[in-house]
Amino acid sequence: MTSITVEYLVDIIVRQVGKTITLRRNNPAEKLMPEYCEATDEEIVDFIFSIPYFDIKLKDFLLGNVDLHNIIISQTWKNEFIKKCSHWAEDMHWLDAGKEYFESPLKIANGDFSLPY
Repeated sequence: MTSITVEYLVDIIVRQVGKTITLRRNNPAEKLMPEYCEATDEEIVDFIFSIPYFDIKLKDFLLGNVDLHNIIISQTWKNEFIKKCSHWAEDMHWLDAGKEYFESPLKIANGDFSLPY
């Protein structure tokens, strides 16, 4: 078990989003940019708000809407957190290609992945 901060988890999100953010922006000028690009604060908030795997408690923690600043996690919880962030960062709904490939809009729902306690 390890004590981590909200900033630590948000940094994981920033790294995952940075791998695909140029695809989401769909800006032809950015196609020539390096593989990794820094996401804006607004894009990170949008990512956290829209990720369907996280429940409202986890989203509130990540967005700083609670007084809690540290949590204790297991390596298994951390691995699952990274996996869920990676999947959403690569999901066509997040990348906004959903309009072309899916007939119905994604209904953002709160998932069942939560704070570890």
